[in-house]
Amino acid sequence: MSMPKITVFMAAYNQTNYIKKSIESILSQSFTDFELIVLNDGSTDDTVANVNTFNDERIILVHNESNKGLVFTRNRLLDLAKGEFIAILDSDDIAYPNRLKLQYEFLKSNPNVVLCGGHANVIDENNKKTGQKLNVPVDDNIDLFMLFGNPFVNSTTMFKRTIFNEFLGYREYAPAEDFDLFSRISEKYRIANIDHVLVEYRIHSNNTSFSNSDVLFKQEQKILKNLLNKIGISESGNFADIHIELFKSDYKLKNLNNYLHFFDALKQANGKSNRYDQLRLERFLYQKWLQILGSPNVDMLILNWYFRKEVFTWGNFDLKKFRKAFKKSIKHVFK
Repeated sequence: MSMPKITVFMAAYNQTNYIKKSIESILSQSFTDFELIVLNDGSTDDTVANVNTFNDERIILVHNESNKGLVFTRNRLLDLAKGEFIAILDSDDIAYPNRLKLQYEFLKSNPNVVLCGGHANVIDENNKKTGQKLNVPVDDNIDLFMLFGNPFVNSTTMFKRTIFNEFLGYREYAPAEDFDLFSRISEKYRIANIDHVLVEYRIHSNNTSFSNSDVLFKQEQKILKNLLNKIGISESGNFADIHIELFKSDYKLKNLNNYLHFFDALKQANGKSNRYDQLRLERFLYQKWLQILGSPNVDMLILNWYFRKEVFTWGNFDLKKFRKAFKKSIKHVFK
């Protein structure tokens, strides 16, 4: 087979119940110039047998000698991938038919973007939609969004293979190794999400994010701390707790002043480090502030809170977004 334009990578460990649908969703793509690497990470069920039911030369089945875990398994891409781009799909998720086409065309049309993702619909163990949708930010502030959380659904991501190799793949941040990689890429290159639903993301009892939720959170904390250090903030004491609340969107009325102090510290530190464009950061923090004031836990209707000097300037004021946030506050109070 000639060099494919896309390498689709699917790590698999004991996914006999779901992997056939995942593979079928890739083989049914409208974009056909790809290779599908399925890497069996020491499965002990019928995962391999299910993969072998397919007769398609684009499928490449590779085995680890034993169960090595996601970081080791995904880093085998450094040697195995041949495509110009790498697309990730977890072996329990399902890609929509135009997923590869949409992302390939976007990345080719925007050569300065090296990584992109999209939205996802949530399904359950029985392939039924739950009604939940994982919406990701689609504006130009995704790198800033990372200060408060992972802006990507991993199973929707596609990135340039050369960039993956440049950063030497994933580091030992499992199960948040994807967030760590994306945050490092964002420090040097432009990243994006496209405003399309690309996959069905499956929620079930064996999800890594559920089975290892405590470990996941601890690793995410390390990554967030790394991002703050790059700005010039050494997270300690009260800021650490405040940052966690903001990361979890667990806003508390009693901590409004602390959030403002944290935002002001971000602005002051960035003014010295120039990690981000200062005006773009200030505008982003003000939108974050409006989000906090409009949240159900806060229900803040006192107007002067919307115009606090720590976050407000007329330069970053957006009347449309202000009205939207204020109406949301009114709705929460009088519902």
